[in-house]
Parts: sequence; C-alpha cells; structure tokens
Amino acid sequence: MDGRLGPRDHREHRHHRRRAGRDPHQLSPKAVREELMSAPLVDDIKQARERIRGFAHTSPTIVSFPLSRLLDADVRLKLECFQDTRAFKVRGAANAILTSRERGDVNHLVTYSTGNHGRATALVGARLGIPTSVVMSNMTTDDKRQALTDMGAELHLVGKSQDEAQAHAMELASRGMTLIDPINDPASTAGHGTIALEIIEQFPEVDTVVVPVSGGALASGVAIALKAERPETRVVAVSMDRGAAMYESLRAGKPVEVPEVESLADCLQGGIGLENDHTFATVRDLIDEFVLVTEQEIGVAMAEAYYVERLILEGAGATPIAAAIKGDRSIFGDHIALIATGGNTTTAKAAAVAEQHRRLLPERFQP
Repeated sequence: MDGRLGPRDHREHRHHRRRAGRDPHQLSPKAVREELMSAPLVDDIKQARERIRGFAHTSPTIVSFPLSRLLDADVRLKLECFQDTRAFKVRGAANAILTSRERGDVNHLVTYSTGNHGRATALVGARLGIPTSVVMSNMTTDDKRQALTDMGAELHLVGKSQDEAQAHAMELASRGMTLIDPINDPASTAGHGTIALEIIEQFPEVDTVVVPVSGGALASGVAIALKAERPETRVVAVSMDRGAAMYESLRAGKPVEVPEVESLADCLQGGIGLENDHTFATVRDLIDEFVLVTEQEIGVAMAEAYYVERLILEGAGATPIAAAIKGDRSIFGDHIALIATGGNTTTAKAAAVAEQHRRLLPERFQP
C-alpha cells in the first residue's frame, strides 16, 4: 500500500445487525469484544439521528471559496467544530449512551479517550445525571485533562498509550460500569454516520467526502451512510503519516499496535484495538482512498483555516484541508465535502502554529 487505497466493490460488504441478547456495554472485557461485532445499517444511522436530537446540532456546511479556486471544484467545509463540545464525538457518544439506557439501567459511564470522546461522554452523562469516568494516557495534554475535570468527569491517567487506557476502561466496565467505546461500538458508529446524512441534504451534488481517521468509527459511519444512500460518492480517509494505526493495520491485513508519537493531530493517535472486528473491516471494505499527511502539511492546513477561513481547528480537524492542499486532484471529484471534525485547541496554540506555517501557504492564500 502506498498511502492510498484503491476503489472497492462495496456490494461485497455485509452490514449485519447486532445480535440479540445481553447489553454489550455491561459485560466482561472479552464478552464486550465478542458482542460488538457488527456494523450498523443505514436504518440504524437514521434512527440515531432522531435519538440524538437535543444533544448534537445539525452543523453547517459552508463553501470555501479559496479551496474551491485551488482545486477548481466546489469545496465545502462541514463544521463539526461548532458542536457544544467543539467536536463531532458528541454524536456517537450520545447515541451509544441513549441506546444503552434503552436496554437497561445505566448507573456509571466509563470510556477511554485522547480528549474529544471523553468530553462528549462527560457532556451527555452530565445532562442525563450519570457519573462519568474517563481513562486517558499520560501522553494527553494538560488542557485536555482540565477540560474533562471542568465538566465533572472522574479522570484516570494510565500508561503511555491509548491501548493501555482502553484496557483499563474495559476492566472498569467488567466491574459494572457502562462502557462507551469510541471505536468498536456500532451505536457510536451509527451516531457519527448522521454527519453523512446531513452532508447529503446540505450539499446534494457532493461526490467526494474527506474524513479524518483514527480508530475508524467516524469514517465507518460516514461510509456506511454514503454507500447506502449515494453509492457513487467517494470516501477519502486522511490521517497523519506517523503513528496512523488504521493505515498500518490495513497494510498488515489485521489490527496492529503502533507507537504513539507527538503530533499536531494528536486526536488521531492511539490504536484501533487488536480485537477490532467492526471499524477495521468497514474501513477496509468501504473507503475508496487513504491519504497520509505530514506534520508540516497539517500545520499549513491549520494556518489556512486560521488566516483564510477564519476558523480555529485542531490538527486532526484540519487534516481534510491538508489532504486538499496536498493537491492530488485525481482522487477528488468536483463537489468535495471536507469534514472539519474539531476545534479543541487553545487559541494561543492555533495562532502559534498558524504563524509558524503562514509562509508555506499557497501564494494565493497569503494573508
């Protein structure tokens, strides 16, 4: 694999419904993995859209005239950075939590996160009056820890990787807490897929959607919805070129661990879970292309957002812009939606990164 995945025959992908039986959020770690096996159907995504009303906003999709001129295409930004938590994760967290409540009592939530999913789980938990514990690695930044503490979450710092945080969260779930899994839970994936339904309504001409990939829940949900409703639409995944667990897993043909490295796109760090039997297969089967971007390209994208679009985006949220500026025009159509997934960075950091990379912007973008 050279950094891109070729076209897939999407008819071969099977969307099985979750097996009936026990609540997959209140089982032993092994049982949790065994139960979270099936990808949601587009009907599950449509039901999720109704379920999460009041927790997630319909975010705007706006034209980027500068990027449109650069690519000679109609380029629009889907601004998930305007959710209450300033990131898309509230969609999946709300659907997973509300789905769990429909199945039975939920007394204490637990999740693992690099930041945004933890915020989302804490927000929904607080609105429902449910205590929330969030497990993070010691690699997470102080501002992300403080944000969770400010939201009333109980914070657990464990190890040096997302994989270690996940293991601890699974252990807490085995003791009776309700696990809100950010990666391998079809309910979370269905919640994220609602983004695609909105894009289709707001931008009917769309023929390409560019989506950041970490554990793959967002990309899976978006791809499932698009391939069901608009099968001709291309889905382009993007991640940083160092420590991209999903990309390396696709190369290996199975989920693998990768070392976490410092990155502007730190929200894309972390493994996909060695027992991943949901997002790995969905991304493998439904994503049309996979683009890797360098740290410099991410910085330039953050500068483009800051100076040209007048937006503050975190590194992960800017990676679709980085893929667009990267300039491989052959992988895009003529009507392109870039999902700006989040804006959870400090104003000072956004300004510093933008200034550092300002002179590397395409000439037409120079402020």
